[in-house]
Amino acid sequence: MTLEIKVISLDLDGVLFDGSSAAYVVARQVGLADQYDTLFQKMAQEKMSLKQSVIDGTKIWKGITIDRSYSNIVNSLPLMEGAEEVVNTLKSWDYEVGCISSGVSQFFMGPLIERLDLDFGFTNILGSENGAHDGTVKFIMGGTEKAETILKYAKQNGHSRKSIASVGNGLNDIELFNISSFSIAFNPVDKSVSDAASVTVLSKDLRSILPHFRKS
Repeated sequence: MTLEIKVISLDLDGVLFDGSSAAYVVARQVGLADQYDTLFQKMAQEKMSLKQSVIDGTKIWKGITIDRSYSNIVNSLPLMEGAEEVVNTLKSWDYEVGCISSGVSQFFMGPLIERLDLDFGFTNILGSENGAHDGTVKFIMGGTEKAETILKYAKQNGHSRKSIASVGNGLNDIELFNISSFSIAFNPVDKSVSDAASVTVLSKDLRSILPHFRKS
């Protein structure tokens, strides 16, 4: 870790959230579990790209209303052990801490930002009409977009590229790792993810990443 780090980006699925898909947990709560199960099977059979999986997944939500009930669902999501303490600790050490995720939408990210008191949160942006999902996606947070998003955030907040650190576990985090001064592969899903990171941490407790940072 370099002494210049000011901004830390954390992934959601498998890092802040203790599971592979926070969106599935939310979907199950609103009665979309069967549709998601079918989507997951299709993704595996067709080796679907992230972009296509987001597009197909978005269609499932068409007609589902957008309201404060998402806050209650997000507030009950099982976070990774130590997640809240990690965010609080890093913020108390004067880091700007947030989440960049390819797995959910802005309607879920908002409540997560509130729950964890994150400094920023970026994800897929879905379309809506008359207070409900319209089945379209306006922005997909892929691997390239993750890297571009954190670079844009850093620049807008007066930080250089050297100020960025990232924590993730998936293939779509590799480009983010490549532009970060320091990166942690947290329980990586593939060796290539670990190879791209500065260090690898294998743990079911997110507090295991804290020794790699320091109080300013």
